[in-house]
Amino acid sequence: MMKNIYHLFLKTKWWKKLIILFLIFFPLRFLFGIFSEFWFEDEIQIYLIGLKFYSTGHWPYFGPDVVYTFSQIPGALQGLLVAFPFYIFKIPEAPYILLNLLSFFSLFLLGYYIIRYHTPNIPEWFLWIWIFTAPWVLSFSTHIINPSYVLPAAILFFISLLEIIPATNKNFIKPNTAFFFLGFCVIWIFQLHLSCILLIPFICIAFYFSLKKDLKSFFTSLSCFIIGCVISGITLFPTLFKYGISAGSGDAASNIVFNVSNIKEVLTVLVRILSFASFELTRFMGSNTVERLNFASQYYWAIPFIVIVGIIGIAQVGWMIIAWFSKNENESWSAIKYLILISFLFTYFSFFFSVKGPSSHTFYLLLPLAMIYSFYCWQFLFKRKWIKIIAAIFLLSGIIFHVALGIHNYKNKSMYINRGKPLKAIQQKDYTILGERRTYDRNK
Repeated sequence: MMKNIYHLFLKTKWWKKLIILFLIFFPLRFLFGIFSEFWFEDEIQIYLIGLKFYSTGHWPYFGPDVVYTFSQIPGALQGLLVAFPFYIFKIPEAPYILLNLLSFFSLFLLGYYIIRYHTPNIPEWFLWIWIFTAPWVLSFSTHIINPSYVLPAAILFFISLLEIIPATNKNFIKPNTAFFFLGFCVIWIFQLHLSCILLIPFICIAFYFSLKKDLKSFFTSLSCFIIGCVISGITLFPTLFKYGISAGSGDAASNIVFNVSNIKEVLTVLVRILSFASFELTRFMGSNTVERLNFASQYYWAIPFIVIVGIIGIAQVGWMIIAWFSKNENESWSAIKYLILISFLFTYFSFFFSVKGPSSHTFYLLLPLAMIYSFYCWQFLFKRKWIKIIAAIFLLSGIIFHVALGIHNYKNKSMYINRGKPLKAIQQKDYTILGERRTYDRNK
């Protein structure tokens, strides 16, 4: 019976699949999000940017804080994304609704693009379950933290890029539209996270192929790109008008420091980029060995499944490295594998000039590219029946792990430890009930 249902799903039109997948995964992802970390300083501060705007009506000229240099990212986008849902639902969970809508639909777009145009040999049941429940997708696109808001734009950016490069073009998006999205997405991400600088080589690649056609095509592409930047920059312009160009460039420049110690992090950067598309386990179990062992002892019933996803997660990264050197009949393979190489080299190089080390969340915007690359690697494997069996066990184990993690977060980290506090702040329009913004907040 399950096999018949699955074959029926395969024949279903894309918009019907969207509805089915939404009914299955959106509630689960939303619940995981609201049960996730809330009281940690970074999460609280992002939440407060929007709550402060909702409470006071003062325009949020600046977004996320850059704590290492006591600076802020210019633009109102982050504050508006958190605040807007409060005007519809006056409950603490309101921002999670919008965030999970954005992340769900963008992930569906990514999954549809991969299965329809790039790796159609991948079983759909694996693709859809994995793309909605992979650890880095589930944990960093469902709860309120600025990298979560980066993902939707990053997905659209890399799909647009692939539609511009001749070797990966599938006629999914017209070239001019793709350049518009490139501009729109880069300014979106600029207002949320400093990692937008990692998009520079990809933008250069896009314009190289446009210029290679002819000058007319180049200037048309440039115009579309600028229009996208302008539309996305509507929330940035008030900051630039009030504080000047230095409001953006000055804060960003303060984070550029030659850091020779990061030269040794070459393997760290490579593994962490590929881990976006694998089951990275230890990061989400706890920040240190003691916390991870404590988690395992509390949820001992999940230990067999933790072992399974832990072993396969390591194997995933290993196979993605090996597969880079493999041959693939897919015409887009060479371009995809060199794009992932470029992303690795440029990210590694960029940390020579970073005030901090290569933490994964600082280049989270590369997740869509890592995901696309990983499915090219997986298609070698799914020709074997036993791999499909292992994949099914792997996905089930991952879901069970996340159930345990969700329960743990609900009890120890979620807003439900004291939901009344943010609720009172919303009802009384007094953000200080929940907390104070950092002292270098310039949203006055």
